[in-house]
Amino acid sequence: MDEEAVRFAEALRESFRLLQVRLSLKPRRWTFTKFPIDGPRMERWFLKTLITAAYHTDSPIEDNSLVEIAFGKKAFEPNAGLYGIYDPPEKKQLFDGISLHAFTVRNRVVGATFSFLGFRLLLFLDEKGPDLPFMKIGTASGETSEIIEPIYHPVGISYAAGKGISHGVVFEWHTGATPCLSKSQEW
Repeated sequence: MDEEAVRFAEALRESFRLLQVRLSLKPRRWTFTKFPIDGPRMERWFLKTLITAAYHTDSPIEDNSLVEIAFGKKAFEPNAGLYGIYDPPEKKQLFDGISLHAFTVRNRVVGATFSFLGFRLLLFLDEKGPDLPFMKIGTASGETSEIIEPIYHPVGISYAAGKGISHGVVFEWHTGATPCLSKSQEW
């Protein structure tokens, strides 16, 4: 699991580097470069990280089924798990690191937002899923941010350079289908 988090960080950094290179060259249609990420492994890494972070707080996660999910013994219930949060470029928090902001309901951790090298993801633990289509979540800086319709099991992050989509970090969710990134699917 930890290896997948390292792979995700490297994919984000390499994607940004590649974007800078391709933007500096004459615009053209690039051969799409894919940086694949194992979605379920990343989802479990976020859960394991949240369990560890909550351990010495007033709201430790003591649900054995969540520990089993974190180590791949069980699967998340439908609607629980990883969501992508789209931030407009002008609101994206850019920093080279990872932050976590857990949120609780009646002293019980129900989820967390993770800022991962500037991209936000939401890990939601309740099988009902987050309150859609609108919810408020905390940010790395402690402020409240409004989001509309977080995307369950995000397809990926696409980068446009030249004449179209240049490359992308693609979450593979083992559905058997090959995901296709478009501007409308990025988060």
